[in-house]
Amino acid sequence: MGLAHGGFKNSEARRRYLAVYDELHALSPRPDVMHDVPTKFGTVRVYQYGADRGVPVVLIHGFFLTSAMWWGQTAGLTTDFTVYAVDMLGQPGASMQSKAMFTPADSARCIDAVLESLGLRDVHLVGHSYGGWLATHTAALAPRRLATVTLVDPASTVARTSARFWRSLAVLLWRPRSAQAGRAAAWIAGHPAPGSSVDMLARLFVAGFAAFAPPLRTPPLRFPSDRLLRSVHLPVQVLLAGNTVHDSRKGLERIQSVVPAWRYRLWPNASHALPSEVPDEVNAYIRQFVIEHRSGA
Repeated sequence: MGLAHGGFKNSEARRRYLAVYDELHALSPRPDVMHDVPTKFGTVRVYQYGADRGVPVVLIHGFFLTSAMWWGQTAGLTTDFTVYAVDMLGQPGASMQSKAMFTPADSARCIDAVLESLGLRDVHLVGHSYGGWLATHTAALAPRRLATVTLVDPASTVARTSARFWRSLAVLLWRPRSAQAGRAAAWIAGHPAPGSSVDMLARLFVAGFAAFAPPLRTPPLRFPSDRLLRSVHLPVQVLLAGNTVHDSRKGLERIQSVVPAWRYRLWPNASHALPSEVPDEVNAYIRQFVIEHRSGA
């Protein structure tokens, strides 16, 4: 179990999972290029949408959600930018981990290595949930290739995740095939309509826990200090949902107190599946932020 199969429990579990993954990926446009980028931690799958040399927007997915979660962004942003959707190591997906990443600095170095291998500079990094947590640490610890950071309902970053979230995660980890696990995923995803694209995303989320080994080779989601947030010297915007896995009002208070230069926007009725629930609105905020801060603007 584990790294022998890129983190999947066995080859058959990987095959079954990737069938669900491919189904959700089909909601995105066909990528222009598919990169398998070697790093010291493993081979990272990156899907490129748009021609080389466009303004680079790099998407880091939420926990166990994979690059397949970004269909609204890969469809909506490639008219203006070159979009790269990453499958992070230590998570289900098409990447293959070969070495553990125990600290946020390891993950930041991995992301930086991917950007370097792709020849990207002045990158506009967008992260959702756990991806927002990773993007924050990358901006603090390995910012040399970054221009801006957009955090989309980032988990355990500006506000602590709720007790209900941790209970839900425990059920998904240890009883992923149970009805209770399905209900936990539906709560996190805002109780999507059966058969909807967000419901498909929730199904992928559950499938990852059934197929993938417990994520012990990736950094735990520890709440960052005020000092770490203040150490980010890049333009940052935070897009928050109101009906989500943390208290976003407390998150807004922390932003205002600790990093008042960071921009923010709250959708009071949206869930943690914010990029999929209101993709056009999320895309508009990403687009405007990139245009304001792109090189030469």
